[in-house]
Amino acid sequence: MKAYKMNRWFAAVIWAMVAVSLGAQSTAESLRPISITVFNNATLLPGAGVLGVWGVPAHPGFSVGTEFRYNHDQKNEWFQTVRVGYFYHRYVQHGIQLYSEAGYRYHFGVPIDLESRLGAGYLHSIPAAQVFELSENGTYTRQSSIGRPQAMVSISLGGGYTFQNMGNLRLFLAYQVYLQMPFVKEYVPILPNSALHLGVSVPFFKQSQVP
Repeated sequence: MKAYKMNRWFAAVIWAMVAVSLGAQSTAESLRPISITVFNNATLLPGAGVLGVWGVPAHPGFSVGTEFRYNHDQKNEWFQTVRVGYFYHRYVQHGIQLYSEAGYRYHFGVPIDLESRLGAGYLHSIPAAQVFELSENGTYTRQSSIGRPQAMVSISLGGGYTFQNMGNLRLFLAYQVYLQMPFVKEYVPILPNSALHLGVSVPFFKQSQVP
């Protein structure tokens, strides 16, 4: 029964993400970009690690997504993202992410900008180590697992530089902190993660809507 309720909750989250993104598409005319990042994932609180943002050893990941603009202001930009990501944390988990972020980006003229984002979504956690279970006869047997559903909520801060002479290609750096839950209910119900993203965003196709 609990698993059924959790699956319904995750389905509702995904539906809400799609609905918000469709709403963003209908509010403004924009040049929608394709965004790709590589990142280092770590189970750290903000301020921990090298320079407060980098976990050691590195746990690699990547993400792909797009964004939809809510307005056309040249300085104050409001937008919505949809992203799919993957990361590998040695001995802990493989993480598959599907999430959306509401964001604000301030442009210091051209070409520098700063931004912040708030996000939520789904994270599928697959064990990165063998799992054994104690049987009734006192021996351990290896268990196969397709993973378990998790929720994630995130906040990100970052900045970018747009190369106008390269088709408005944008290079950016973002520091993301997110909570994964429920990770292990017995002793770590909420797992803090941080990820330092290096990414590139390229205008992909025009999207025309009625104002």
